[in-house]
Amino acid sequence: MSKALFSVRCSSFEWSTGNRQSAFFRAMLGMAMILVLGLIPAWVMAQDVITLERACELARQNSPQIHAQNYALEAAQAQLSEAKYYWTPKLNLKSQFGPMPKTRDIEDSEDDIWDHVGDSWGFTTRNYLEFWMPLFTSTKVYHTHELAKIGLHVEELRSENEVLNVEYDVSRAFIGLQLANAAQDVIKEAEGYVERIQKEYTELMEKEDSAVKETDQYRIDIAVANLLRLKNEINAKRDYAERALSVHTQLKLPISVAEMNFDRDEQKLKSYDQILEVAHAHRGDLKLLEQAEAASFLEAKIQWLNWWPDLVLAGEVYYKYSNAVPKIDTDNFYIKDSYNGKGFALGFMLKWELDPVRQVFKVRQADAKAERMRAQRELAISGIDLEVSEQYQKTANAQANIDITYQSRRSAKRFLTQELMAYESGEGNVNDLISSLTTYIEQRSMYLQALHDYRVALVKLQKMTGAPETSMLVE
Repeated sequence: MSKALFSVRCSSFEWSTGNRQSAFFRAMLGMAMILVLGLIPAWVMAQDVITLERACELARQNSPQIHAQNYALEAAQAQLSEAKYYWTPKLNLKSQFGPMPKTRDIEDSEDDIWDHVGDSWGFTTRNYLEFWMPLFTSTKVYHTHELAKIGLHVEELRSENEVLNVEYDVSRAFIGLQLANAAQDVIKEAEGYVERIQKEYTELMEKEDSAVKETDQYRIDIAVANLLRLKNEINAKRDYAERALSVHTQLKLPISVAEMNFDRDEQKLKSYDQILEVAHAHRGDLKLLEQAEAASFLEAKIQWLNWWPDLVLAGEVYYKYSNAVPKIDTDNFYIKDSYNGKGFALGFMLKWELDPVRQVFKVRQADAKAERMRAQRELAISGIDLEVSEQYQKTANAQANIDITYQSRRSAKRFLTQELMAYESGEGNVNDLISSLTTYIEQRSMYLQALHDYRVALVKLQKMTGAPETSMLVE
């Protein structure tokens, strides 16, 4: 019986005898696969290619820096709620309990006192529940509430700034990782050219061609060593960029990012005046300084309002008891039992905490701080204009460098191709060929670096202006 026939018969026997069990086996196999796959983390099964938009989205969700600012925002919201409910009644409970010697009859002798020394102690308790509720505070509560609103708005602006800072860090790491990946491809291409040069050199040496010399091998070895050093440097930078990207995104290493776009960006920067308008409208620290100025003037106003009194509704409920002092049963308005009794009181109270000498200087200090904040804001506007101007110029220069290096890269490619063809035909020499290869690697790396520099510069310009998107900066 042949092996093929035996296989067919075995298969037929398995189908005929195990037809009812096959569905069970398939179901068990499917369950086992589900369990096994479910135990494997998603990042182990497949590494999704991360885009820049996805990286920024993950950073907004997972960045510890943004989480820390969110807690500050929660604290500001709680402070606003505290100021909002300042009108609610305030309670103060005072309670006292302790031993107290019992009062004795004045007719008791000294022997009687010593005979009852064991039961000569009692206790006393006093309990007071006080409350007060502001009725009129000379608008101090209102301005305090407005001040808390400014504090909440400040934390919201800081949250927006933190998001911009995190997105800038993520974009810089992401673009740097793209550059490192592209540079690795350049090194691989260069290694291929060096191998080709080595092969042609070996063939020409075997033919004893006069166009090559034994010292040409040294030049090839030097080129290989230079490529190896450059490769190690690129790998180190790639590892750093990858770890930097994981700080805010919390992605597991290794991270796979989308390939770098090698096309020249056809976007055109808006004019400097347009960019400056965007900065004045969206710059976060300008908004923060504006809020700080408003808060300083509110604080000065609150200090001035402290000259005026507050009207409050006050009340008290009390309960007192002592078994060491007999209760006074006399119902007399002029006689009050200090140890036994209960009752309540309600009335209006004028609250006026006034320190005239100190208050004068506190108001003066608050006014000076407010004017100082106004001057700092005006100075900051001038400084921000300079920062935006500098970064705008850097971004424009980086974009211009792309066109320059694009042309030089193409020329370097043609130069290498001609030298390689000349060397293969026996008309060239290794020195010129290695020089053309080095020039090509430098020019191609410079082109990639120019793309990287412009894209990072554009993101930094977005951070400088506070623009929500880079599309607001280009036409």
